[in-house]
Amino acid sequence: MSFSWCVLFREGSWLEFRDFALKQRKNVVARLDVIQSELAKIGLVTVVYEKKDTNDPKSPMTEMRRGFYVTQNSSLGKLLKVYIARGGNPFDISMFLMPDSYEMIDQTRVPTQPYFGVVAPQSGEADSDRIDITGLLPLWKDPPRKLGSKNSIWDEESTQDVGLQVRAAKSWITQEIKEIRNDIEARILKLCDLREQLLKERNETIFAAVGSATGGYVYDAQNFVQDYDLVNICYAFETEFFEVDSDGKVDFGKPKPYTRKKFSNLLENAPTGEEKYTAL
Repeated sequence: MSFSWCVLFREGSWLEFRDFALKQRKNVVARLDVIQSELAKIGLVTVVYEKKDTNDPKSPMTEMRRGFYVTQNSSLGKLLKVYIARGGNPFDISMFLMPDSYEMIDQTRVPTQPYFGVVAPQSGEADSDRIDITGLLPLWKDPPRKLGSKNSIWDEESTQDVGLQVRAAKSWITQEIKEIRNDIEARILKLCDLREQLLKERNETIFAAVGSATGGYVYDAQNFVQDYDLVNICYAFETEFFEVDSDGKVDFGKPKPYTRKKFSNLLENAPTGEEKYTAL
């Protein structure tokens, strides 16, 4: 398979990959344009939460939902219209949290969503005499927060009774639950996941690897390790495989001797020429 190697490879393999990767680098702006177009089509859903202290602009957010907005005429917007028209409540789909969501007020980071948009297990001592919060989620939907205990309830007889009754109540409308609620909710969440993946591809994967080729897109080199930019990676290996002139320019006509000090796992081509015409 092409380019299946990772830590042990020879000069010819690297040169073939280098040529391939640098050619793809020319398509970076077009690739980013496609991502931007897809993000615009998908749209964005944001839930409006209430502050703990409505009179304090720096107050943290509670889980109290007060409203939501969605990009007009987007895929998410159209799906939510259908969902609501069929009786669905958008607050039931998801909290639609966005990691590290905040605004700056007087040089202070103030959250615009509960928990700065990130839900993670808590650490620390007991919240009260009744329950140790270590490992629990801060959400109200986390059962131990309301039960006041981490103990399992599944062996209790009352739990079994409740389960049987709920199954009976749902059994005759399972298809309606699936079609009217669950299927549409799943499509909405899938689009939200796709949006997150596209943002990660744009803001992290592409910018980190080829930020110097992103054209007019906003790119802050200080946010990334420049040693991992493709151009710098290429130069690092080129200078190991080939001699460099006084100006630091690589001379591809002068391969270095096989014994290398920095990367001993970089191999030379077969001296008989039998590996010519292949990148294996």
